[in-house]
Amino acid sequence: MKIDRAAAALVVLSLSASTVCQAADREWQTGRWTDVEIVRPKVVFGIVPRDPTAGGQRSPAVVEDRLYVIETDALRVEFQQKAALDRRIDAIIGEPVIFALEKNTIYIKDARGKEHKLSVKKKTAKAR
Repeated sequence: MKIDRAAAALVVLSLSASTVCQAADREWQTGRWTDVEIVRPKVVFGIVPRDPTAGGQRSPAVVEDRLYVIETDALRVEFQQKAALDRRIDAIIGEPVIFALEKNTIYIKDARGKEHKLSVKKKTAKAR
């Protein structure tokens, strides 16, 4: 069976469009970072080369546990991220943050507009 290139391109385009639509369908909210706790490991296990100048293996990546808290007028959300330094969310306490909640998943938009998907640890409704 021979597949037409135009038909294949149409299928790929429709699949990518549905992914974009899912992201656009999220109910984005604005909140404020109220707490960030960083826990770094005391010991990092890995292989270190005998002669670092010989182009051997690099040291293992350090993975941090980051605990975040976002608050809005009606909600407080706590979530955790295990990430290497190059994949972390940089949060500044008191600064605004754009996020979306879907059941027990939170999507965070960082300063560059990149989405980060994380699991919610705790949601608390604020008393009014």
